[in-house]
Amino acid sequence: QLDMLISFSTFERLSSWFGPPFSYDNGWGNMKMRNYVLLKEGVNAEAFIKKARTVYMDRASDMLASWGTEAYLNFEPLPDLYLTTQSGNGMGPVGSMQRIYLVSGIACFVILLACINFINLSTARSVHRSKEVGLRKAVGSTRFALVRQFLFESFYLTVFSFILALALTSALLPFFNQLLEKTYALSVLTNTEILIGSIVLIGIITILSGYYPALMMSSMRPADVLKGKLQTSNRGVQLRRTLVVFQFSVSVSLVLGTLIVLDQLSFMQKKNLGFAKDEILVINASRVPQQSLEAFKNDVKALASVQHVSFANAVPGRPGWQGQVAYPEGKSGDDAVSVEYMAVDESYVNTLGLEIIAGRNFDPMREPDMKDGLILNEKAVSIMGWSSPEEAIGKRIESPSGTPAGEVIGVVKDYHQLGLQQQIGPIAMDAEPQYGYLFAIRYQASETKNLIENLDGLWKKYYADHDFNYFFLSEDFEQQYQSEERLATVFGLFTTITMIIACIGLVGLVSFMVVSKTKEIGIRKVLGANAFTIARLLSKEFVVLVLMANALAVPAAWYMAEKWLESFAYRISIDPLVFLMAVLVALVSTLVTIGYQTLRAASADPVNSLRHE
Repeated sequence: QLDMLISFSTFERLSSWFGPPFSYDNGWGNMKMRNYVLLKEGVNAEAFIKKARTVYMDRASDMLASWGTEAYLNFEPLPDLYLTTQSGNGMGPVGSMQRIYLVSGIACFVILLACINFINLSTARSVHRSKEVGLRKAVGSTRFALVRQFLFESFYLTVFSFILALALTSALLPFFNQLLEKTYALSVLTNTEILIGSIVLIGIITILSGYYPALMMSSMRPADVLKGKLQTSNRGVQLRRTLVVFQFSVSVSLVLGTLIVLDQLSFMQKKNLGFAKDEILVINASRVPQQSLEAFKNDVKALASVQHVSFANAVPGRPGWQGQVAYPEGKSGDDAVSVEYMAVDESYVNTLGLEIIAGRNFDPMREPDMKDGLILNEKAVSIMGWSSPEEAIGKRIESPSGTPAGEVIGVVKDYHQLGLQQQIGPIAMDAEPQYGYLFAIRYQASETKNLIENLDGLWKKYYADHDFNYFFLSEDFEQQYQSEERLATVFGLFTTITMIIACIGLVGLVSFMVVSKTKEIGIRKVLGANAFTIARLLSKEFVVLVLMANALAVPAAWYMAEKWLESFAYRISIDPLVFLMAVLVALVSTLVTIGYQTLRAASADPVNSLRHE
């Protein structure tokens, strides 16, 4: 995912335009580079990895020892970089194998629920097809021929469904790409692997959905069905009940999953992050000449709608230099700590609304503050080994690279530099705005439009040859939660689909029960039972089945939700009311689905069902 590749020789020339020329001399200390290695034909990859792993220790062991650390190379195969990388992808985005397993698993469950529905609906219709089976057997058709006939019917329906799915996929692909932020094309379906997979899938669905109904209907005795003595198997009824329980277990699990994902997402979006993320606009000035940055900053500060302006190398959501080695006062060797280094100016704390809990902010009137001062967060104080923020004031920090190095003059309250998926890390702020490239501008919310117009005018005044790139801090920070937002949307869609499928499954079972209990209903009405009593009697079994499904789904969903929430450093506690809500959704869906059919059956004239008795 890149727009341009240049050689290092070109980079050496370009770097001299924007700052000190690039040099290989100090390269062993720069561990931010991404190195891609193409092995020669026939080279054993494992042997190469073993040999190259210690190159840092072989060439720069003294320097690393002075830092109190060691460094070893880790290699990953390029085909594994996107889905299973352990170190990230500095050149572009990464995917998630776990997310693929999750969505694929849900898709398989949806297909399985549809197969269950086909079984329930087919067995419910067996009453209407019994005479056809009886006649075919009477004229000499074998059971194998009947099984083959019903399987072919299932096959034709599956193929038709597949064609319909292709049409729907084509129509919904833009929405799907927008949801996942991908660029999939329908042409991918022509890949040999996918074509073979589709054929196998059609075969599996045909067998899953059609085998049991074919077996059941082909086993009917022609003498009984032609005399109207069709008997329902208790084993078959229990199987259908089990399938309905399974359907609703899956559906309720997805309802619970959706509610918990939404709850966690809401928690992350509403939590106090410890800084003022609203009404802050950030300009990316990484490509412009450094000479005029101070003049541009002064003109921005002069705008009536601007309250504070800061120039730094990091803002929340976009970290500074991570992994910087530092030694607290009185420690060396193996006592090094790793911190995030942020190059800021004297306005950064006020612009971001950070809270100083000990010491002071950078003071331009105090020369030592600007040359030697450091501001830490609470986490950095703790990891340095100091018992309180007050104790840290006046202490010194040294670093082999010079960043961070100086005297602690202030401590800010911990705030979330990154999303709530990660723990708050140690931060050291240094008054070194020359390392910055981001203008953070705090402004009055009512002046957003005028501010952007004024900033655009100032940008053209100073940097007419460069694009004006800006973003709002609140929107940029929220992008860290895009994965969770997409997951919530996917869960919501699948939940809706599975609930509809499960309700259709109930229609099949209710239809079968109503047909098999037609005479019982008629007798009860003759003996005085009213429509409401009969409807309640018919509905009772399904309510029990759904409650059983909930009893199975709740523990499983609770366990899976806890495992998912473990990936967040800051998370919700699962509210039992969420489970109650899921149970109510399932019960209401059940009653609405079966209500019409049961009332219709209970209101039928008993004469029609008993006239031949």
